[in-house]
Amino acid sequence: MSSPSSPDPLARLLAVHAGTRRRLQALAGAEASDPRAAIAWIEGPARIAHDILEQRLFPALIESMAGSDAVCLKGMTGGLARGRADLDRRWRQAVRPVLEGRADAAGRDARDALAAREALDAREARDTRDAHEVRDAHEALAAWTGDYLAWLTRADEELLPMAARLLDDAALDELTADCARLDGTA
Repeated sequence: MSSPSSPDPLARLLAVHAGTRRRLQALAGAEASDPRAAIAWIEGPARIAHDILEQRLFPALIESMAGSDAVCLKGMTGGLARGRADLDRRWRQAVRPVLEGRADAAGRDARDALAAREALDAREARDTRDAHEVRDAHEALAAWTGDYLAWLTRADEELLPMAARLLDDAALDELTADCARLDGTA
């Protein structure tokens, strides 16, 4: 049985989602953001939280339901799992390389901002294809970020409130144990 002093696993997952949301909004916005820190967060706490959702929370929710409600819930959790798989694929193929490029460029700029900018300007002037690649990479990042934010909203507004209503103490205790994997990451 959950004790009053044990951390609320649903609140922990919501907190990780809030941290993910802040990082995504910084990446999508005009404000400066640290691409390496975003990569570390997305591949660390965010990934752990998503694994907990899929491996522990989704099955516990489905087990708590019966009949047609379980079918509906399987559709919801299946859709979220497929959405995450798509986000992960796009992360590996297009978004992470863009962020690594930004981080590398930021490192070069920190060493010699003017030389880096001149080199970038010269490169863009020589090859307009690179400019298209930069635009395409920015568009891929923006689309991925928007889709990820929508995924987080769906999980936070539909799934986690449902879990708060449906999961019994034993399921919450198991979820709490899984959330211990988040210790030291957030």
